[in-house]
Amino acid sequence: PLDQLPPPANSNKPLTPFGIEDILSKPSGRKAASARLLDKVSGSSGSPRNGAPAPASPLCALEELATKTFKGLEVNVLQAAEGRDPLGAFGPRPPSKKRRKSRTAFTNHQIYELEKRFLYQKYLSPADRDHIAAQLGLSNAQVITWFQNRRAKLKRDLEEMKADVESLKKLPPAALEKLA
Repeated sequence: PLDQLPPPANSNKPLTPFGIEDILSKPSGRKAASARLLDKVSGSSGSPRNGAPAPASPLCALEELATKTFKGLEVNVLQAAEGRDPLGAFGPRPPSKKRRKSRTAFTNHQIYELEKRFLYQKYLSPADRDHIAAQLGLSNAQVITWFQNRRAKLKRDLEEMKADVESLKKLPPAALEKLA
């Protein structure tokens, strides 16, 4: 362990009570008290544990305590002790989400008919929706979704055009003449 390392060979400085070597190797009142505390926590009393010698330093005692504490906490041991399946070892799993439907590939004819209808009717009544869906071989949900997406695209395009007009208004008249 660390407390058995020799001091640095090229060190000309005298050791101080705050050096790493001093903290790890010299017994002191505080270190002895912390070693006793660690012994109490680990359930021993300074005497050899199960035939093993007492730890040489508080650092060793802490390492031993950590080893004992976490030993045997592998997932398989927990599962066996609690009778749970391997995947449930970390709590219940959230229910799996529905698998998403793949994207519909509309034919050119379907897009043409949907766009033609969208030119004069941005919102469809349920009867119109049923008629178009049957005519084009689509489901109601596909027609609804297409019209929602098309309205959103129209809104984006209009906002972009407004932004373009506003930016052109800010240009001086001489720059507009060059564009024309």
